Amino acid sequence: MKKKSFLMLERPVITCIIGEPDLARDIATIKNAEYEGAKAFAVHFDRLDRQYQTEEVLKKIADSTTRPVMMLLYRAAGERVMPYMDEERLDILKSAVKCGAACIDITADSFAPSPDEYTKEPSAVDRQIRYIDEIHEMGGEVVISSHVYHSMTCEQVVEHMLDVEKRGPDIAKIVTLANTQEEFLEAIRTTMELRKVMKIPFIHLCGGEFAKPLRLLEPLLGSFLTFCPLTYTQDFISIQPLYSNMVSAIRNLSWSIGDVKGID
Repeated sequence: MKKKSFLMLERPVITCIIGEPDLARDIATIKNAEYEGAKAFAVHFDRLDRQYQTEEVLKKIADSTTRPVMMLLYRAAGERVMPYMDEERLDILKSAVKCGAACIDITADSFAPSPDEYTKEPSAVDRQIRYIDEIHEMGGEVVISSHVYHSMTCEQVVEHMLDVEKRGPDIAKIVTLANTQEEFLEAIRTTMELRKVMKIPFIHLCGGEFAKPLRLLEPLLGSFLTFCPLTYTQDFISIQPLYSNMVSAIRNLSWSIGDVKGID
């Protein structure tokens, strides 16, 4: 069987993100999204009720589609805090790869929880590097992410992402905030600068008042991947544009930064 991979997909990768509270609804959403043409999925394993957080369920999710699945298990799912230490959380993500997930997302403060989900503590960074090596040996791909609940300048984001890149992930991800016109413009500048300096694929996303226009634009400016729910539900409402909206926007605009002459 051909290995499932996010890195082998055509860019930008419009990934259907799923955050339902039980297995049956997760799989139903995957099946419905396949009919809409979804090429990849990201599943909030952290949003499943605790009874479903098992290897059996991980395997059922991965086996429900021939398309690559990214498994997410953050410290919190909405207002609910996960009852795991980092070691337990990353062990579950390792099990996800064993059970067929193509990719997992670990935070850049794994083993040393810190503000902005980012640490430079040497022992924690060394453990992250060793963990990523283990996932690669298992055939999996790794995203290192930071969810930052404030705005950042282009220079701050670039420094952060270049540091994370050194840890050996396949994809580096950061989510910041853009609540003003100035922050909106800075976010666009940031995505374009990351495209120039990053050696690995990157995901640059924003929350805040300008979240939706930025999430429509950033994949066209070089961001590798974006997350979109198939539909909004009572259990999962987000700032992310719907899958159908994102696909239509990209198709109808029929443009990306790579089309511009003189830009590498």
